[in-house]
Amino acid sequence: MKLKRYCLFLLLGFTFLSCVKNVDLDQVNDFNSKPKFIASLVFFKIPALSFLDNTNTEITGPITDRSNLTVIEEEVVQDNLLEIVFDFEITNPFNRNININIEFLDDSNVVTYAVTPLLIQANTPKFQHKETITISSSPLFLNTRKIRTSLELITTTGAPIDPNDLNEFIFKSAGTFTFKI
Repeated sequence: MKLKRYCLFLLLGFTFLSCVKNVDLDQVNDFNSKPKFIASLVFFKIPALSFLDNTNTEITGPITDRSNLTVIEEEVVQDNLLEIVFDFEITNPFNRNININIEFLDDSNVVTYAVTPLLIQANTPKFQHKETITISSSPLFLNTRKIRTSLELITTTGAPIDPNDLNEFIFKSAGTFTFKI
């Protein structure tokens, strides 16, 4: 019985004599976070034969690839996206310079943003380019639904593409998405 009474007084003592600081529930209004998410976007390989037509003559016009970019459609992206940093990594194993144009398009194929054209020098094992899009200065980017990549051989440089060449032109891209919460 003494033990129960002792525990009761001890519990009451802690309850009445403990210090309590007022809880500031308004702190949640000052919360500011900018999470970042990285996503792989476009990846493709183009063998030497893809730069040649059926008669093994080099294709003089651009070779174009179009991919959907549906992540921009999501409501959370539309409401909270602050910035995207695109990272491009390109391997050009051929003895020819290659121009690359990267454009972001809406559903009607209207350009919402264009990356500065890239010139990939011949025999470049790892060309890297970073492109930052800030939504506040490029709000039309939120209409993006597709990405179009066009490659074109520079005909004034290097030897013709060898149809027996087993090397591949490699294009990789990823995006780091910064959101506000």
